[in-house]
Amino acid sequence: MTKKGRPGARARRIKDAERSSRKQKTVAAPPEALLGYRLWQVHYAWHRHIERHLEAVKLTHLQYVLLAATSHLLNDHQPPTQIGLAKFTRIEKMMVSKNLRALERQGLIARNPHPRNPRANEIGLTARGWRVLGDAFAAAAAAHGSFFRPFGKDWRKFDAMLRILMPGDAREL
Repeated sequence: MTKKGRPGARARRIKDAERSSRKQKTVAAPPEALLGYRLWQVHYAWHRHIERHLEAVKLTHLQYVLLAATSHLLNDHQPPTQIGLAKFTRIEKMMVSKNLRALERQGLIARNPHPRNPRANEIGLTARGWRVLGDAFAAAAAAHGSFFRPFGKDWRKFDAMLRILMPGDAREL
């Protein structure tokens, strides 16, 4: 209170804020505004689901993706590098680096000097890496099958819709 017995400006603002917070407020959002939220929820449900399946082979989902991408690039005669894997998988470079170090410590990948780029290393799968990837692929296939089963034959439509949302260039990420 001021000297004259009236509340000051600060006190009035506090009272107004308290009164405002007691009122029930609703924010109307159109359904399309909630799609991102649903996509976020489904993403995390999928992440938890596949992580549970990959526990048996002691890999995280990200490590599995990097092993699978390395295999794909090697089979496609494109010797993978750390930067190449980051671009191919659209995973942030530092995350790729951190996870490749973990895979190397586990004896699943090997890094060898790149024949044409002295600043880069080629990434290769070790014999153990190929075996673990085979087991991980089976686990991931089971995860895919059980998670996406509700789509039935419509999974191709869902895949097509997701592709529409994918940036055409990894630099757009």
